[in-house]
Amino acid sequence: TEGWLVLEPNYRGSAGYGDAFLSELIGHPLSRPGRDILAGVDTLIADGIADPNRLTVGGFSYGGFLTNWLITQTTRFNAA
Repeated sequence: TEGWLVLEPNYRGSAGYGDAFLSELIGHPLSRPGRDILAGVDTLIADGIADPNRLTVGGFSYGGFLTNWLITQTTRFNAA
């Protein structure tokens, strides 16, 4: 949709990048991938691609858990 940007990060713990990438999730099921997502958002803002005043976050299944973690760590998202 015109005017929207969707970030779909392949955060730590995702399949397809080998055992080391997958195992980085052990003991940190929300914080490691959550920090990866925030780093992606920070990069989009720094590059002038995303407007820091108009951010939303969402997900389903495991992404729903990550969404809930993210909104407890920062107030930067306007909707979840």
